[in-house]
Amino acid sequence: MKKEMLINVSQPEECRIAIVEDGVLEELYIERAGQDNYVGNIYKGIVVNLEPSIQAAFVDFGVGRNGFLHISDIEPQYFRQGGYDPDKPIDGGAAQRSNRPRHEDDDLFDENGEEPRPARSRGRGFRGGRPRVKPPIQEILRRGDQVLVQVIKEGIGTKGPTLSTYISIPGRYLVLMPALGRVGVSRKIEDEEVRRRMRDIMLELNPPKGLGFIVRTAGADRSKKELSRDLAYLLRLWKVIVRRIRKLPAPVDIYAESDMIIRTIRDIFSADVDAIYIDEPSAYERAKEFLQLVMPRYVGRLHLYEGKEPLFFKYRLEEEI
Repeated sequence: MKKEMLINVSQPEECRIAIVEDGVLEELYIERAGQDNYVGNIYKGIVVNLEPSIQAAFVDFGVGRNGFLHISDIEPQYFRQGGYDPDKPIDGGAAQRSNRPRHEDDDLFDENGEEPRPARSRGRGFRGGRPRVKPPIQEILRRGDQVLVQVIKEGIGTKGPTLSTYISIPGRYLVLMPALGRVGVSRKIEDEEVRRRMRDIMLELNPPKGLGFIVRTAGADRSKKELSRDLAYLLRLWKVIVRRIRKLPAPVDIYAESDMIIRTIRDIFSADVDAIYIDEPSAYERAKEFLQLVMPRYVGRLHLYEGKEPLFFKYRLEEEI
């Protein structure tokens, strides 16, 4: 069976990606230019308003509409600004219990079936978890404060996007979660032996202290070398992000979740894909750079399509679409 990934970006207003098996269209992904896709993007924003009645802040993150940041999406390191110790439980009093109804977009990992929010460990405060009880938002944030936020849900109508300070950056096999502070394994990997082996490999790789990593479902049964390469890629990316945070004034975009081509290669490409064809030179170069960083052994399967006949016509996909 011959399996190919065909990437059509010759028209600037649209990107189409087809997975073809023995000439038959199996999967099709389309993304149109002009669509505002903010989910996954990271921004350095400024708090412009606080609403204590709903325990939320509105943040200008530079896209024209303010984002909504609820107290439940503020990680404990921000508690220091209110004089609270982020590593210690918060007693009643004026504290807020984070009991907002959950939905699938509250956590990027739950949305993808990944590790749920980790529970607080005894004797370790809240490092790596989301405490049930938090200080009042008006005690830890002020107008004009700068916050690092990630979009977790697109805005609807007049409502702005939903934001979180719990940052997560997916790689090929791992997800970097700076606030997690430990290693974990996707809950979709159910085999205990595999889970234990994945944890052991991650501990052997010795990620930097203070950063957390989750092994994605795609990381199950991957070798130490493959996980190490993905870890190195995410650490390089995090260094770039940290430099931008320090250097650029808010509001500003810090990191844009990879474009559709990179996302698809990252999440869908596997060893059984015999070839990837891209019909636009700059897109080809971006994909090549990504493969060289994350999956160098497969760079030879990437090809720039330069045929006179449009790529999708050559494979008779326009008829099927």
